[in-house]
Amino acid sequence: MQQCQYSGKGGGSATMIERATSAAQVASATTKEQRNLPVKLDEFGRDINLQKRMDMTRRADGRRRRKARSDDKRRSSMESDVPFQRIEGESSTDESDSETAAYQSNRDLLLQTAEQVFSDAAEEYSQLSVVMEKFERWKKDYPLSYRDAYMSLSVPAIFSPYVRLELLKWDPLHEDIDFINMNWHLLLYNYGIEDENDISPDDADANLVPQLVEKVAVPILHHEIAHCWDMLSTHETKNAVSATDLVVRYVPASSEALVELVAVLHDRLADAIAKLMVPTWSPLVMKAVPNAARVAAYRFGTSVRLMRNICMWNKIIALSVLEKLVLDELLSGKVLPHLRSIQSNVHDAVTRTERVIASLSGVWSGPSVAGQRSPKLQPLVDYLFTLGKTLEKKHVSGVSESETSGLARRLKKMLVDLNEYDQARAILRTFNLKEAL
Repeated sequence: MQQCQYSGKGGGSATMIERATSAAQVASATTKEQRNLPVKLDEFGRDINLQKRMDMTRRADGRRRRKARSDDKRRSSMESDVPFQRIEGESSTDESDSETAAYQSNRDLLLQTAEQVFSDAAEEYSQLSVVMEKFERWKKDYPLSYRDAYMSLSVPAIFSPYVRLELLKWDPLHEDIDFINMNWHLLLYNYGIEDENDISPDDADANLVPQLVEKVAVPILHHEIAHCWDMLSTHETKNAVSATDLVVRYVPASSEALVELVAVLHDRLADAIAKLMVPTWSPLVMKAVPNAARVAAYRFGTSVRLMRNICMWNKIIALSVLEKLVLDELLSGKVLPHLRSIQSNVHDAVTRTERVIASLSGVWSGPSVAGQRSPKLQPLVDYLFTLGKTLEKKHVSGVSESETSGLARRLKKMLVDLNEYDQARAILRTFNLKEAL
């Protein structure tokens, strides 16, 4: 009976390896076929596959550069004996230098063209300052006529083309720029107000700038987040968070435009998590299939990068919603299964778990987080307990004391970051570590 059970297990492993190897071979063959796309001409004699071949070549070059940088960093960290190192896939985005240059070139061309929009308009209509002065003079000299004409309802629509034109320079994903440094904001901030220390509550123009932000800026940011934002880019995410925080300072939470902005943000994050695949391949499969370990490490690094970037939205997205996205769907649903699959390699497991906890820093981990720990972090804490037991067995069995002690210190620090001080003290006692928490 025991022999039969053993054969079944072996057969299952052999089948798994065979399937994984076959899948790897098919993927490799498919990739080679895609690289060799034939010339296919359209009715104008243009090769419609040329761009695809160029894109594949560019992506392949980008992957080679990222791999070379990753290998250099790995060798550097090993030589300097730095225990806390980034995982491949965590530090970079998938945007190449050529894509960045192409974007900048197109943006510069757009701004040059935009400067000519009012070139054929009469001087009295070509500049916001001139138009604004006319309406301010009307309001000052004939206030009743201005009110009866409902101009407070009309001026946002009249001024919005000028504001929209200047906001073409507002690049919320690539620059952190405040509206107060823009010409339209300087001109319109005190529009129609003679004494800013004595503003009448009945003056509808006092809300002009917030109305323009809601009418013009929020839709621009909505489009950028919905269609342009690279969620894996830390740089773009920081700027997107800053831009969202900027418009929130002007627009009330009840604003329909703001509600739609937050909704599209949530939908994009939820969709990215749903599409993310973090491998849970066994050590046997990763040894048998070429590049499987590298792919698994890269996918894990990508998940950590996404987790870190989502956590940046903690001041915009409600904590309960953020918990569902990060702790339920990403951590418990994607990341922890991967960590459990590699826990036999305790060194890699500790290194990758460090990156997860670092990604949660400021929201659910680290010295700045006080109060009771979220119950949804318990699966991660349980995993740390498991790593501690594995490490303790190695320590008892006589594995190098310097190796186990180093890993134990790192494990202790992670427990402290999660406010698990009792377990951190237990680690100190078990491994005879003479240091304070």
